[in-house]
Amino acid sequence: MDTLRSVFGRRRRSIKKIKLGVCAMDKKATSKPMRAILSRLPEEYFDVTIFGDDTILNKPVEEWPVVECLITFFSGQFPITKGLSYVELRKPFMINELDMNILSDRRRVYEMLVKNGIAVPRHVFLERDDPVKAEANVVEEFDEYIVVNGVQINKPLVEKPVDAEDHAIYIYYPMSAGGGSKRLFRKVKDRRWDPTILSFPLTFNPHVYPPPQF
Repeated sequence: MDTLRSVFGRRRRSIKKIKLGVCAMDKKATSKPMRAILSRLPEEYFDVTIFGDDTILNKPVEEWPVVECLITFFSGQFPITKGLSYVELRKPFMINELDMNILSDRRRVYEMLVKNGIAVPRHVFLERDDPVKAEANVVEEFDEYIVVNGVQINKPLVEKPVDAEDHAIYIYYPMSAGGGSKRLFRKVKDRRWDPTILSFPLTFNPHVYPPPQF
């Protein structure tokens, strides 16, 4: 038995670790969800390197760590062109595609989910970021519902900016339930929304309007 343990011990020690890089801004790379993901990777198989803001923003890609696998996430400050240059230079195995800008636009995410047969809430897009589309996009607000381009969405409803990096998300309530709205925010401990009821009309900027999921 001791001989077997010795053999397996040597074999385990001889395994070459996979060099895994996390190329994302520190806010994402060191976030609780990312730490949870990385904690599940066996240390005997993975050598994890977090690139860090200083490397990503201030150093040329030739000086970035050389890795075999890469996890990367888009964010507002992330230099995506620089990141793509690194991928072209080192050609790591990509856990997720850096050039999928689709993830930065909630409309494109919904469209991809629908295209692949994945269920999504009933929704409608209000597209005001394109001057041509803006004239064709019509929205009307009533006490119990809104109508966007002829599609009625009953309140309560959720208003989400099309920009995935914009977390100004609101729930609007019907007048029969008191009206007003609440702003959601990223979970802080056990809280996900501001309990204060706000009273102002819909913004009608480019948004996605699905019903809330409680």
